[in-house]
Amino acid sequence: MYPWQSVININRSSTTPLYTQIVNVLIREISSGRLAKQTKMPGTRQMSQLIEVNRKTVIQAYDELIAQGWLQSYSSSGTYVSDKLPLISPSLLSAERCQGRPHDPIRIKQFPYGLYTHKPKHLLEINSGTPDHRLAPMDWIYRECKSLTKASYGKHFLKYDSASGELQLKQSLSRYLNNTRGMHIGEENILITRGSQMGIFMALSLIVNTGDNVVTGDTSYDSADWAITHCGGNIVRIPVDENGLNTYELESLLTRRSIAALYLTPHHHYPTTVTLSAERRVHLLELSLRHNFAIIEDDYDYDFHYQGSPILPLASLSHYEHVIYVGSFSKIFAPAVRVGYLVASARMIEQLTRLRGIIDRQGDPPMEKVMALAIESGELQRHIKKSVKAYQARRDYVCELLTNNFSDIASFKIPDGGMAIWLKLKKDLSLQSHPLKQLCKAQGLNLNLSDEFIDDHHALRIGFASLEQKEMKLALEYLSKSITQLSS
Repeated sequence: MYPWQSVININRSSTTPLYTQIVNVLIREISSGRLAKQTKMPGTRQMSQLIEVNRKTVIQAYDELIAQGWLQSYSSSGTYVSDKLPLISPSLLSAERCQGRPHDPIRIKQFPYGLYTHKPKHLLEINSGTPDHRLAPMDWIYRECKSLTKASYGKHFLKYDSASGELQLKQSLSRYLNNTRGMHIGEENILITRGSQMGIFMALSLIVNTGDNVVTGDTSYDSADWAITHCGGNIVRIPVDENGLNTYELESLLTRRSIAALYLTPHHHYPTTVTLSAERRVHLLELSLRHNFAIIEDDYDYDFHYQGSPILPLASLSHYEHVIYVGSFSKIFAPAVRVGYLVASARMIEQLTRLRGIIDRQGDPPMEKVMALAIESGELQRHIKKSVKAYQARRDYVCELLTNNFSDIASFKIPDGGMAIWLKLKKDLSLQSHPLKQLCKAQGLNLNLSDEFIDDHHALRIGFASLEQKEMKLALEYLSKSITQLSS
């Protein structure tokens, strides 16, 4: 419905008659093209109620517009914008034009970061490692949400709540992290976020000032890099090898310059999938205490481990608030479940809650409550167990396909966990991201990978979790054909 109440603003203190004010507004809307030809107008009674004037005033305005030729009245169906007017197209809002007059454009910032776009729904997709939303217990999640909001006690979940997150989730999550990750935290150490990216951004916003040095791996998560840059930090790269971030290179760096923070993904390093060794974890923590910098530990896929037990997070060690831990339910269930969490000292959580309040007044209390129920009912652990079994089978199948079909052009190591494989292309293979993605798309495959992987690191990060075996077989066939076509 057209927003008549917003468009027709009556000034009762004006010397201009009310019906004339209505006439002038409607002529402006019609002449600008916002009211198209043959648009049906509200009846005089309805219009008078909408804009809160006497019906006789509206009748007088309509009569004037009909007399001028702007409106047409039909006794059988009502009043319409005249179809005898010249064709008028509504003008789009632009910086160059405003009511026909040139103006200087508003100065806006330029953000040189990546842009997430809609994915082509009809194409197969190889991504860099996301969960299979088809495995998620979404029927259970939505049923619990519906049951919660329909219950009389659940209505308060639709009101404003604390910016730090739903209380029951913080309590359940603290117990869960203590039991599964060896932490020693309470509800006061947790802030609920909308996924891990918000947690990373907020942690960096708390720690990093303009000009501060922030360390990442020489391969790293691009969205974290963007957040560091946005906060004014200078990114300093440290090599990553088969044991993860090289902490001895970091130690050498710290003799020459100070750093404010270090960002890393220990389980498993993004994008190369290697795990930070226990020795280097202890060494890294010692360095953070000695040189007083924060460690932002993004443990996005801790739960997906296929061989043995995962190494406990840095946040489980005695770190004296030097570790800020970031996790997410989005990587466990599905990307659309935008519930994550950040673990830090109580004084940090207090300040982060204040920051959260100006970014996003609060999260999604009903969904956060359901995540608490998932922990307490065992639904979370059942889903993780089912997913680990499915993802391990998919990992093994993809490794078999890559060994049989890509061994002459690439090499890889079987990851002990996570949702992706780092496929390192051979040096004599000349590939560029743009033509490769275009060829894949022509085959029917959306290659949703960072251009940097291909162009700078000469590698592909093959996410195996989101595709079933028959889908992955077809996707890799498309990818192989495209690479062969380009290389020849």
